[in-house]
Amino acid sequence: MMKCAKNAGCVSELALGTFGVGGDFWAADTSKDYQWIQALRKGFELGIKLVDTSELYGRGHAEELVRIAASDIDDVLVITKIHPSAATEDEVAKRVAASAERLGRTPWGVALHWMPIRGHICDVVRALEAVVERGLAERYGLSNVTASQLQQALTCFKRHPPAFVENKYSLLYRRDELDVMPLAQREGLMYLAYSPLERGALALDPFLGQIASKYGKTAAQIALAWYVKIPGLVPVVKAARVEHVLENAEALRIKLSDSDWEAIDRQFYTYRHETR
Repeated sequence: MMKCAKNAGCVSELALGTFGVGGDFWAADTSKDYQWIQALRKGFELGIKLVDTSELYGRGHAEELVRIAASDIDDVLVITKIHPSAATEDEVAKRVAASAERLGRTPWGVALHWMPIRGHICDVVRALEAVVERGLAERYGLSNVTASQLQQALTCFKRHPPAFVENKYSLLYRRDELDVMPLAQREGLMYLAYSPLERGALALDPFLGQIASKYGKTAAQIALAWYVKIPGLVPVVKAARVEHVLENAEALRIKLSDSDWEAIDRQFYTYRHETR
């Protein structure tokens, strides 16, 4: 199965995340390269062909690991992100070109990690759109963006609209359901949800565990199955270990009933009103 949106086309129902893979924001770490490559590779083999990375993860080493893991798989789609200080057209192009070299392929999507403190959002959109015009990326999106920023961004492009939004979203943080997600869906953008398992917190949730026991699955798998039923939303789940990738991929096989989906929705409803 795939998730589709007008501006983004169709992608896999889950995405592989690489935050912490290859190192942190300050330095590369090569000590677990084999483990990380095997995890990414397993995800690709299981049909999870969308991967999210960044020039900042391990100072670009995460991108290099994606290249190795996908070296003989042509249909892997890569989203990479660049530092928000790179808001000018020339700097965006320079950094995206460097990312493409590390990835060994043209990124499917590019974005800034978050909106720059200074400058107009239209400058960001035009710089990203120029990258697409020049063939350095297929699409672009916006990350850590508010509804008002997204609304403004949708007035800025000339030929290529944003294809995706990548924001924090989970059952414990549902703020975007009030405005960002409906706007993205209405305008044909894919919504990528990072931190959907809240760094493992949802894997320990007793209510999800109770639902999971009915399906013979884990609480984390039930949370992912819940997200998968939302049109236009793709959870981005970290791919650090093969066993975690296998567990996450298994969530796609769960046929969560409407009544169980609604029960989970009610249980976590209050988290829709968390403020950003």
